Amino acid sequence: MEIPVFPLPNLVLFPHIVVPLHIFEERYKVMINGCIDGSEVFGLVLLRSGADEETEETIHRVGVTARVVEVERLDEGRMNILCEGERRFRIYRFTQQTPFWKGAVNFLDDKEHHATEALYDQVAELYRSVANLSATLSGSEEPELVLPESATDLSYMVSYVLDIDSEEKQKLLEMDSTAERLQMLLAHLTDTLRKLEQQRAYKEVMGKVRGNGDLGMPRSEK
Repeated sequence: MEIPVFPLPNLVLFPHIVVPLHIFEERYKVMINGCIDGSEVFGLVLLRSGADEETEETIHRVGVTARVVEVERLDEGRMNILCEGERRFRIYRFTQQTPFWKGAVNFLDDKEHHATEALYDQVAELYRSVANLSATLSGSEEPELVLPESATDLSYMVSYVLDIDSEEKQKLLEMDSTAERLQMLLAHLTDTLRKLEQQRAYKEVMGKVRGNGDLGMPRSEK
């Protein structure tokens, strides 16, 4: 299958995730309008970190097809769109570079594993802990989380929302095993939770300091 390709820096899309995009370049106005008119998908792929230009070497080969689900027309042909990720793919050949990229792709499916169910429970529990502690630190209410029932969909959702750099997210996207992706997410979530707990401990100490201005001062100076 051949699809239009949209390389973007700092954004890794995952299946079943909805993201907003602002379309302003002429070439992508043409591309997106063509996808809307033909009810077709385009491929959203990550531009490698630090890349100065789009080349076959600076565009990651694994991405996700995206379908436009909502569009807001603006002046001069610009538009705001909501697009939903559908399927992972790998580009095995670029077929066009101008006016926009196109590539011939193969679709990728996740492999299941007997340990997936147990890993689902562990990731879900850790993710809830991270979300609740984040809310506590920000002073907001604990979120009412509705998690996907599918282990694969959970792995996609957590991979997308996790606060890690885009190249790390790309590694998660490229994994063909749900179990392996969940295992990597466990490591990331454990590290995130540790950092949040350190922030909470620091916040508690600073609260005590503010509550007692002479905390830690030598007795002779009080």
